[in-house]
Amino acid sequence: MSSNIYEDPDLTMDVKYSKGAREDRGERVERVIDIYESVDTSTNRRVPTQRGGAHTQNHPPAVQRNPFRAAALVLGLLCLLLVAGVIVLANLYISVTLENNQLQNSTKELQTSNKELQTSYNKLSNSFCQETKNQTHGWRRFQCSCYYQSIEMKTWTESRTDCQNRGADLVIINSKDENDFVSELNKTETSWIGLQSVSTNDWSKEEWKWKWVDESTLSYRSWLTGVNVNPVKESTAYMDRDGNWNYSNNGLKRWICEKHIYKV
Repeated sequence: MSSNIYEDPDLTMDVKYSKGAREDRGERVERVIDIYESVDTSTNRRVPTQRGGAHTQNHPPAVQRNPFRAAALVLGLLCLLLVAGVIVLANLYISVTLENNQLQNSTKELQTSNKELQTSYNKLSNSFCQETKNQTHGWRRFQCSCYYQSIEMKTWTESRTDCQNRGADLVIINSKDENDFVSELNKTETSWIGLQSVSTNDWSKEEWKWKWVDESTLSYRSWLTGVNVNPVKESTAYMDRDGNWNYSNNGLKRWICEKHIYKV
């Protein structure tokens, strides 16, 4: 539009004429000048293209593009960390699974070995008790031991000596089941058991405590109700017909021997 105005001679002359000859046409001069100014301003805003047209190019400022790049970089780093975490967890899972399988295999092997040992033990104990029964009448087996009740009556010390001569010792009772079994052997008479008072070797004063013949302490008790269970010197225990324990310092009674299978 600006090129047409500059190149048109009539318009140029008209402007010059209006300026020099007639001042009453000042309004037209002002309009022409306004056209020039508007054309100059518009040419500064438009950029010609090779196709002959003009268009406005809007580029986002660098300040707006930088946040997008930063966000993309952060997302990339998060993805890398996520992948690394997945790899670490997968390796840990595989390691734990392998260890668990090894433990299960070891447990199965131990269970198999335990069954084999139990079978061998049962065969050995049955054979031992049968052999003992053939050698000396009156032996009976219960769990890991064989038991013998005398038909004679002796003191506690003499009774223990008899058991030792048989390769055994006076009975040691460690559970209610064992106490019930021994009580079945002792239905008609009271019998000595392997419990006695032993000095504590305290130099300040003389004290006594209960111990079995193998020097172990009591893990199970079956004292008769009302009995003072505090031992005194040379106290020795016996079992009555009902399976209850009591003690005495002397007297003659039957006795019960116990022979552990593992001692054979």
